[in-house]
Amino acid sequence: MTVKNLTVTVTYTVGLGDVEMPQEVYEQLLEAHDNGNKIDPTMMIDNEAEDWVTSKISERDCMDWECEIDDIT
Repeated sequence: MTVKNLTVTVTYTVGLGDVEMPQEVYEQLLEAHDNGNKIDPTMMIDNEAEDWVTSKISERDCMDWECEIDDIT
């Protein structure tokens, strides 16, 4: 069987403790949290918080993991 298109949304949760970060990263993360914004490394925006998050967090560190099938044809 060949599936022409499969689109999934994967969500996972990672917890970090006693983490050192630059003040600028902390402020950007705090601003994103306070404003309900997401950190999206795929946007390719020059943002220290995005760079920091992608360098510190990976799927292998996850505590919870779920996958939702968005489309299958």
